[in-house]
Amino acid sequence: MNPAESAPALPALVVDGSGSRFFAGILSAHGDWAAKCTCEEAPLEGLFTTVDKVMQESGFELGEIRSYIYCEGPGSVLGLRLCAMAIETWSRLNNTSQSFFAYNSLQLTAACILDEGSSKEDTLLISDWKKDAWNSLKIADGKIGVVEPIATSELETWSGPLLHLPARKGWQQPPESAVAVNYRPEALSKHLGNTDLLKQTAGIQLYSAGVNTFQKWTPQRHRAPTSS
Repeated sequence: MNPAESAPALPALVVDGSGSRFFAGILSAHGDWAAKCTCEEAPLEGLFTTVDKVMQESGFELGEIRSYIYCEGPGSVLGLRLCAMAIETWSRLNNTSQSFFAYNSLQLTAACILDEGSSKEDTLLISDWKKDAWNSLKIADGKIGVVEPIATSELETWSGPLLHLPARKGWQQPPESAVAVNYRPEALSKHLGNTDLLKQTAGIQLYSAGVNTFQKWTPQRHRAPTSS
């Protein structure tokens, strides 16, 4: 890994398999999009063809890529892992020095909301995680909070604006008060110098809620009954 950088070295390849559509793009040496494409197919079907398309349109070759920028999640587990495996492969084929940068799908969406000035009061942004639980992020005082799990029971007590970032396959219906928002990974080009949003990583590191939801194993429950 290269020494810590405040912004990705360019040109950079961006891949995002977190959402309902796969996104790939090439950021030029000027920080704008040399090419970008949103694919309606899931990463399993569209990852490599879409990346090949943006590489050809941009005029760059794999050996010229200096940074890999990826979405860490939360989002489609399969899509995120496919992107991770692809980047690991490309980085090994690329003989030049490269760095890795990650961004969070909810934090990027929150940054877009703040850019638009549409958050006038404390706002809660959620995305699917699992049954009866969500990934959540609070936007308060113009600042983006951390992503953390929230139970549906807690979510029902929220009284402020509620926004929902849809997934390809949701586990459950969001509350009726939730307003759906669009996911726009192409907005990343506006935030390349934002070290709170875009962070350098040692290799590919995907988002994890960090919560153990499995019941703790206790040996007493599995012992054969003793004879009296």
